[in-house]
Amino acid sequence: MEKSVRNSGHELLRIAAMYMIIFIHANMYLGMFCTGRTQIFFNGFVNGICNIGVSCFILISGYYGIRFNLQKLVKMECMMITYSILETVILYIALPRQMQGAALLEQMVKAMLPFITRKYWFYSCYLCLFFLSGYIQKFIDILSKKEFRKLLLLLVFLFSVLPTLFYFELIPNNGKGLVQMIMIYMIGRYIRMYGDRSVFGLIEKKTKFVLFIALWSINGVSHEFPVQVGGVYHHLCKDNSITNLVMAIILFYLFKELTIHSKFINKISAYIFAVFALENSLVIVTMKILQEQRVETSGGMGGFLILSGIVFGILLICLLTGFFRELIFKRIDLKVGRIAQYFLDKANARV
Repeated sequence: MEKSVRNSGHELLRIAAMYMIIFIHANMYLGMFCTGRTQIFFNGFVNGICNIGVSCFILISGYYGIRFNLQKLVKMECMMITYSILETVILYIALPRQMQGAALLEQMVKAMLPFITRKYWFYSCYLCLFFLSGYIQKFIDILSKKEFRKLLLLLVFLFSVLPTLFYFELIPNNGKGLVQMIMIYMIGRYIRMYGDRSVFGLIEKKTKFVLFIALWSINGVSHEFPVQVGGVYHHLCKDNSITNLVMAIILFYLFKELTIHSKFINKISAYIFAVFALENSLVIVTMKILQEQRVETSGGMGGFLILSGIVFGILLICLLTGFFRELIFKRIDLKVGRIAQYFLDKANARV
């Protein structure tokens, strides 16, 4: 697998994707900040785009490729355990009545075993992708461009087009699972190998932008006016919707074309797993505090801007937590990783 120099445009997209992921969770409290038609508009506005955050992240991972590295794996697991324990402490302090007995015990177990307990669905799926990436690449290497393209079209049809057209899904997780991540990862690999000569690579920037806005609008309208037949409630704003997938690919290309280089942006993007781990609990705690303080907003554009600022503040808190965690635990992570590598090497030598 070729080694690529990181484009800061892609790292900036990672940060933007994290912002969207936080916003989709904070948007559940939109009624505290906006009312009436304003709430309907901004609810569609946010849901129309923010579900593409994870897809953007995986596209970038696929574009640059993932290499299995035991020391990196150990570092990620130590990192997520730290964040998970911190999240448990935050929730225990903020929600003491809910964090008792079995609920507290479950949180503590999940905090120590975040991967196998699927405490964070994205992290568990990402680690599976981390284990499988080498085999995925070997499989891709034996495919011709035409075969690779036909495989991706088949996967997109089965796991994106069909769930978009119909209420029913072959894999009923709305795209929040390993199959979706492998498919998007492989799309990222295809873009890396053939992307500049593909359909999206040849479309002009202005056309990409117009198409993106059109799909965003369609998503937003679909979310606010979904298809409802009996118990069926169907809209286009799921992770596996074809509209979301195309939006993610277009946004990937738009940021790719920025071709900027910034050590600061690249450094910040290294702490994004802190966002995945902490953002949901911070959103819950922040909104609980605001509700208790009975904070009032204008209920219009001003209220939405306040919510946008709160989301940005939560993003900053998560990134700063990642920065300070690295300062404190960097040497420990390295030592634990080296110990794990030592025992793996000894085991391999015996075999």
